Amino acid sequence: ASASDQGPVGFVFAMVLGALFTTVFSWLLSIGIELAGMQFLWKERGVLHSRDLVREDLGYITDAPHSLIVPDTVSFAHDLIATVAIPFERLGVMGFYERTHAAALAAQTTSTASVGPGGKAGVASALKRTAAQSNLMLATVGVVALYTAQDTALRLAIVVFAMPAFVLACLLGAVDGLMRRDLRKWGGGRESSFIYHHAKATTYLALGGGFGLYLAWPTGGFNPAYMVLVFTALVAWSLSLTLSSFKKYL
Repeated sequence: ASASDQGPVGFVFAMVLGALFTTVFSWLLSIGIELAGMQFLWKERGVLHSRDLVREDLGYITDAPHSLIVPDTVSFAHDLIATVAIPFERLGVMGFYERTHAAALAAQTTSTASVGPGGKAGVASALKRTAAQSNLMLATVGVVALYTAQDTALRLAIVVFAMPAFVLACLLGAVDGLMRRDLRKWGGGRESSFIYHHAKATTYLALGGGFGLYLAWPTGGFNPAYMVLVFTALVAWSLSLTLSSFKKYL
């Protein structure tokens, strides 16, 4: 059903479900991007890249320690990443990674020190090295999942902290759009459903697409203040255009 066919409860439920789906999808996408980047872009940094993203976003939150929604954003952020880490700690992800990393290094050293690849000893060494590398790959996925989950949670918190700016942008766009609609209505302006539907789609894209893009952004150096500035301006403009082009007579 379209948004116009939904009641307020259904609309809120659809928004919450959409935000949840976007968050989970962004987290899974971030894991894939991190694993691919470890193979091609930041191979020498490994899992440290995803860990550094968490530290960088914590730094951005530290630079803005207060919000209208959360009085102490720094404490909230640290509590949030600690909570996100609980399931991974119970699964022993970090300990498993440390053990498999040490085992992979030991297997590599043993293989290098062995003389001649042939015979049972050579086959056993190769099998041991393959098993160690497989375990290390599995452990690496777990650690990357942990760090990307923490980073996704931090970025989600930053979005929540910036929500007053989005609300003000929506109010500004709504007031401006309704005023221009009244001017068009009483001035005999032209009706254009084409502009209305495309502006409406742009509004949804600015809200949902920008939200998902920020959560899955794979590299550092992206100050969330720029995200807030760009997407609040885009939301205000597209909402204003949507309401100004809405049909003159109901």
